Amino acid sequence: MKITFDDKTHTYFVDGDIASISVTELLHKHGLAPDYGNVDKDTLSGKAAKGKEIHEGLAKVLTNASYAPASPYEESFDKWVKKNVDCAAAEMLLAHIYGGMIIAGTADVVGFLKDGTPFVADHKITSKLNKEYVTWQTNIYDYFARRLDDKNVNGSMFYWNGAKKFFCLHYNDKGELTVVELEKIPDTEIEKLICAELKNEKYQRPQLVVDDELKAAVEKAELALIEIQTAEKVAKANADKLRAELLEAMKKQKIKTWETDKVKITYIEPVDRLTVDGKKLKEKYPAAFSDCQKLTKVKETLRISIREKDDE
Repeated sequence: MKITFDDKTHTYFVDGDIASISVTELLHKHGLAPDYGNVDKDTLSGKAAKGKEIHEGLAKVLTNASYAPASPYEESFDKWVKKNVDCAAAEMLLAHIYGGMIIAGTADVVGFLKDGTPFVADHKITSKLNKEYVTWQTNIYDYFARRLDDKNVNGSMFYWNGAKKFFCLHYNDKGELTVVELEKIPDTEIEKLICAELKNEKYQRPQLVVDDELKAAVEKAELALIEIQTAEKVAKANADKLRAELLEAMKKQKIKTWETDKVKITYIEPVDRLTVDGKKLKEKYPAAFSDCQKLTKVKETLRISIREKDDE
């Protein structure tokens, strides 16, 4: 198999045929990648150019043993590589053919840690890390690589039994590196995504995926709300008890209004209120009940339950 990439047109070719879709395009199409639709095109173009330049420098760190890191990004990566990596390849072209559909992409790093653990990693130079996106990227590259095992790829025999670890190499704007270990996505889910693309259907996630920051913020907000609501219930019960005592005292003493420096309380005498018994109306006059009904749209919402921790 021969895999090439035309940088000018951003097109992959596999054995001379144009790839049906790239890994990046696949993930964007199925909602598994961040949406930059609201970002100015010139801004995106500038970031893409900068990202390409940084990626090229990071690749040199792996491919040229005598290369001297020329940026904070390269220095951070070089330090991590020397401490953790035994051997690795950069910018590895990978492809997969399924049902006549060709999917291709480029894995930033594929290699082995010093303890022999095979891994796949992807560089990310973004202010906020989209963990789901990079998890899918690295897992798909590993999936493709396993299916190229013991095959001739670009003139060389390719050997890959599968990654045991997946990493996102996330750099801040100062070039400082944070290594984030990612989860393994089952092959069955990757195959569901590929099948959905082949059938021109939308891939459905097996479960909700949110980043750790949102998860922690939701939990904190809900627990804070529960604490306030609990305190409110206690305060209301206490206020209701005191109101009942005060109402009885005002009624006995025939006092209509009572004031302090902070509150004004008025005694309201009991009155008869006319209401409609909806249940009885429906039973006796179902046609009239039906005529008086109106359809209202209830806004979508969430039902949230707080799980109690086990005492043990």
